[in-house]
Amino acid sequence: MKFHGSKWWKFDFHTHTPVSSDYGKGPDQETLKAREPRQWLMDYMAKEVDCVAITDHNSGEWIDTLKNELNLMREEQVGGYRELTIFPGVEITVHGNIHLLAIFDPSEDSTRITKLLSESKYEGTYGDSDSCTSKSFNDVVDIIHGMKGLAIPAHVDIDRGLFVEEEGNSLRKCLSANGLLAMQLCDLKFEVPQIYKDMKLKLTEVAGSDSHRPENVASSFTWVKMEVPNLEALRLALHDGDDGIIRSDANVDNPNDTHDRFFINSIEITHGAKAGRRTPLKVEFSPWLNTVIGGRGSGKSSLIEYMRLPLSKTTGLPQKVSDEFKEFNQVPKERGRPGMLTSTTNVRVEMQKDGRNIALSWSNNKIIEEHKNEQGEWEQKEESSNIDSRFPIRIFSQKHLYSLTEDPNHILNIIDQQLDKNEWLERKEELTQKFLHSRNKQRDLILKINTKGNLKSELDDVVAKMRIFEDSGHKDLLERYQKSQALNEKINYEIGKISKLNKELDIIGFPDLTIDSDSCLGLDTESLDQLKEKATEYNEITSRIKEMILSLKTLENRFVETASKIPWHESRIEHQEKYNELVKRLEENGEKNPNAYGQHVLRKRELEEKINEIEKIEGEYTKQSEESRLLYVEIHRHEKKLRTERENAIKKWQGSNPHIRIHLKVMGDINNAEESFRSLIRKSGSEFSKDILERDDDGIPKNGLIFDILSSENPWKERADVIKKVVTVTEQESNGFGKPFAKHLNSLHLKTPEDNDRMYLWFPEDKIDLKLVSNRKEEDIETGSAGQRTAAMLSLMLLLDDSPIIIDQPEEDLDTKRITDLVVTSLREFKKKQQVIVITHNPNIPVNGASENIIQMNFAGGQIQKLISGALQKTDVREAVCEVMEGGKDALDKRYFRISRALEE
Repeated sequence: MKFHGSKWWKFDFHTHTPVSSDYGKGPDQETLKAREPRQWLMDYMAKEVDCVAITDHNSGEWIDTLKNELNLMREEQVGGYRELTIFPGVEITVHGNIHLLAIFDPSEDSTRITKLLSESKYEGTYGDSDSCTSKSFNDVVDIIHGMKGLAIPAHVDIDRGLFVEEEGNSLRKCLSANGLLAMQLCDLKFEVPQIYKDMKLKLTEVAGSDSHRPENVASSFTWVKMEVPNLEALRLALHDGDDGIIRSDANVDNPNDTHDRFFINSIEITHGAKAGRRTPLKVEFSPWLNTVIGGRGSGKSSLIEYMRLPLSKTTGLPQKVSDEFKEFNQVPKERGRPGMLTSTTNVRVEMQKDGRNIALSWSNNKIIEEHKNEQGEWEQKEESSNIDSRFPIRIFSQKHLYSLTEDPNHILNIIDQQLDKNEWLERKEELTQKFLHSRNKQRDLILKINTKGNLKSELDDVVAKMRIFEDSGHKDLLERYQKSQALNEKINYEIGKISKLNKELDIIGFPDLTIDSDSCLGLDTESLDQLKEKATEYNEITSRIKEMILSLKTLENRFVETASKIPWHESRIEHQEKYNELVKRLEENGEKNPNAYGQHVLRKRELEEKINEIEKIEGEYTKQSEESRLLYVEIHRHEKKLRTERENAIKKWQGSNPHIRIHLKVMGDINNAEESFRSLIRKSGSEFSKDILERDDDGIPKNGLIFDILSSENPWKERADVIKKVVTVTEQESNGFGKPFAKHLNSLHLKTPEDNDRMYLWFPEDKIDLKLVSNRKEEDIETGSAGQRTAAMLSLMLLLDDSPIIIDQPEEDLDTKRITDLVVTSLREFKKKQQVIVITHNPNIPVNGASENIIQMNFAGGQIQKLISGALQKTDVREAVCEVMEGGKDALDKRYFRISRALEE
């Protein structure tokens, strides 16, 4: 992919060609010495080397030959060709038999090497190490630097290396040579001489293959950070040390591999009120550290505000930040009024995430998502409502960071974004609905159960009335009649089951399957036959089922007919006739209701059935109560799980941050606790404050059920105790609450019992406590200065995750030392794992932060413009840093050795 600003280049600092007398040393040396320049170049291309220093022994003979061949290969588009930058160089044998590498800009040619060897007074054979320079090590270093080259002591830890060939004062003198930036070290475990340590030198340790045979090509190399490979960029990278150089033996993968990295590629604004009005404003970013610079009013911060729109980062902001964004996020009603949009503004952000190229375009409050396909074309995706969570890019200004310290519960939202909070909420809602449904079923069941006593009383009355009839001497007759009636109803009930089943079967349909060559075009014969076989089998089975259903209907009719003719009916009819005769005699004897016994029999049976049904319901109620209990236990466990995940996220997030500590106070948000509780009991304001939450004259809580939870060492147990007291209040038992409050709660229980259910689900929100760390002691964050609070919060945000982070002017309210100690140090470290975009006025950040991409913004002609962008190696970028940023060149020359040295040279 194309990188904007610096990237990493695979650089072999030490190589040999057949010009070197010992090239190909071994039994096949003659064959290897005869290798063609193209073969030699292909060796390095095959190893994906980007830059190679040609450093033959005391010769530059092949430099021009290789350059010319490289041009031919490029023109011919040779198979296996890849771009390769040749740095002319030489391995000089200097006085004392010390090998010294001299490396020059790719624009130089072999004449530069010839001149160097001449001025160094090399007295041996070109291409060989059979002699050395008459000039000293220090003199040759000066000559190299005077010719605008780089002097690098070669393989210092082995034969002909500086640390092996020299010692004592001679070594001290060599190490004091002017302008040394690096040395080639073969073994990182090598113990450097004590003199080197005493001189407190920290030369950058580069690696090179020193290859004399094709199989050794790029066996050792160095990754070098540059925008364009040239000597100026190389010098800056060596100045940067660890930030500009990675050795191959550091066991790192290709540092340019951004496939798994999440980063913003670019933002493009069209038809903004003050950006992209005439031509689109496009700004491109590096996957690492980007610094956006420019004078006051140059539109730097507006760039970030535009970015909020397609990234859906417009809500949940601290109040001050939200108010400022509202002014930005509107179409100005007239010239000079707030607003940076027009009715046709379009803001497009392109990014890479999970190995995919994704674009988000905002226009008229609608976001369109596009993905680039394998053909390199953009394809629009379905509209998504969760852009914010899917693309967790962090945008912070100094005001935003400070606001987070004023209202730490915004931190809770950030913590929850590290969890799968949506999944947690979905599960909570699912459990909540199940619990409320279960409790509602319990209430329905208890209403039915509560009728059991009345039914039993009525049954006792009916049985008593029946006993009067039975005691009149007709007991046996009445019992036979009662039993025959019950049995007849039983038979009819069982036959009714068949009728019910037949009605249900009538509803079921059995579709036929049609699989043939006409309906299944394209199927081969074998596949079609296999499917037809199973379809036929299905149709045969459903046909038999239909026949059986028809048989069942016929059976029903036969069953009814048979049941009406069974012999038992004779005795039933006999009992019925005798009962009727009894009723007739009772009527003749003046009985007012001679049929009462039959009615009592029917009512008794009805009551017994209802009581039996209620006893079943009692079993259901027991099961339902257990289900509610288990659901409540699961809800409680689910709430605890959230707190555990929050604690783990906090622990992982803050790590060993020396500036700030986060503490989670479980269910400690007192305002949320009071507001949510009062909502449940339908009483806002301050009524019942003595029972709910009482405060002293200074507003400090001192009493009440919420105070009890917040001040408890075990808030989970205290909350459970409070809930139990609240939901079990009655007129007779106030559970320690004041009578008015208890009366109100009891009224709610009776009128809206579902409020009781929701009370079980009341879990106050957690509270975040932030502590500044000073001298290993924790202090409330409110005691810190604005600068301390902002700096501490910034250090925390940089630890959050690997998502891109955008910071607008983090240096506000910070002194220079704090910027260097905290901001710059943090940025240099965290850009390794995540993209960072910083808007800044402070030169410390782009310079000492070793920004891969510096972007200069300007405001002219009523429009925000991008003037230049790139790495520090570019002259116009360095000049912009000096001219635009506070202090200018004079201040930079004093403070930033790296920049001033590069400008001098």
